[in-house]
Amino acid sequence: MSRRAAQLDASGVLTTAVVVATWEGNPPRYLRGLLESFERYDAGLLFRPFLVVNGHGYPLDASIAACFERVLERENTGFNLGAWDHAWRALGDCERFLFLQDDCFARRRNWLRDIALRFDRTPRCGLVGEQIQRNFDRPWSELVVARSATLTSRRVSASVAARARYYREKLREWGIHEGRAARHVTTVVQYTSREVLEDVGGYDLVSNYEDAIAAEIGFSCKLTARGYALAQVGRRRHARIGHREWSDDGFAARLRRSIEKRM
Repeated sequence: MSRRAAQLDASGVLTTAVVVATWEGNPPRYLRGLLESFERYDAGLLFRPFLVVNGHGYPLDASIAACFERVLERENTGFNLGAWDHAWRALGDCERFLFLQDDCFARRRNWLRDIALRFDRTPRCGLVGEQIQRNFDRPWSELVVARSATLTSRRVSASVAARARYYREKLREWGIHEGRAARHVTTVVQYTSREVLEDVGGYDLVSNYEDAIAAEIGFSCKLTARGYALAQVGRRRHARIGHREWSDDGFAARLRRSIEKRM
């Protein structure tokens, strides 16, 4: 895999460890698609690719393994957060990290450069991602109370309110200050630094899916509690690094979603 790119100007941006998490149940075509997109689109900055495998039964082809500087294997626990947390602790010579799921893919030139610049140009930035989750980008006081048929307000559906109450209770159980709002960066694409990770103690590892969502929110809450800013790299989500389950916010995608809602 070619990683040739011009370094940023004299101010410099540290070479980034691009850490990809996969697990034994995912097909190799996800990784192949990601690696092919790296070849297709110049990152705009030098990077070092690493792979973390959750589980010991992943059918890692030699041609895939050769594209990574190092392959780390661990037990299948903690979902992608477990893989990412393992990686930054194991890669002691790396200071910047872009964490990805294996079913991501680059979508345009300078995808890494844009993310790194957003991190460096945002005052006291702790985390940059491709998406700040909109459904939860609001105060807890609005999230935990469901709207009623007779009350018009910004309150949410009963299912969202129930999930929000569960997540907030989990944060309290874990001793994480939830803050005023549930604003958080989704754990699909995340860029941060070793300094930030050490300051907040890294990612919290959990054993089930709902707790993994709570941990996703909790990581951002830990950052904001320490005075760090959260940032979405661009106005449109997943415009630089896509994901098979998330569409971007381009006109065509927005129009398609609008039509689907009316059908």
